[in-house]
Amino acid sequence: MEYFKLIMALIGVLALVFVVFWLMKKLNSHVYMSSGRSLKILERVNIGQDKCLLLISVCGKCMVVGVSPNHTEKLCDLEQTEEEIIGVIENKNGENPSFMDSMKTVMGNMFDKKK
Repeated sequence: MEYFKLIMALIGVLALVFVVFWLMKKLNSHVYMSSGRSLKILERVNIGQDKCLLLISVCGKCMVVGVSPNHTEKLCDLEQTEEEIIGVIENKNGENPSFMDSMKTVMGNMFDKKK
């Protein structure tokens, strides 16, 4: 009889865990980042635990945003549009450029204009 109680308690705990996970998934389904019509996340690069850089396009204008658990900050606005950034860095094979290639091009353009 004790084994039956033990097995039923184990099944109850497992069922409770699955119900909690299912509820969290349903309640947090809209929390994940996604792109809309006027806002697009072009690239995301993790730079540390819980820290990342985002290259985003808002209504065609690009910017770099730094995100951490406690703070989100716009680092810089880019003069190039989404199409210009992708077009300048595009590989000969027609692949999309990596975030690092995009950042090198953008930073190079920024430093050239300051001189």
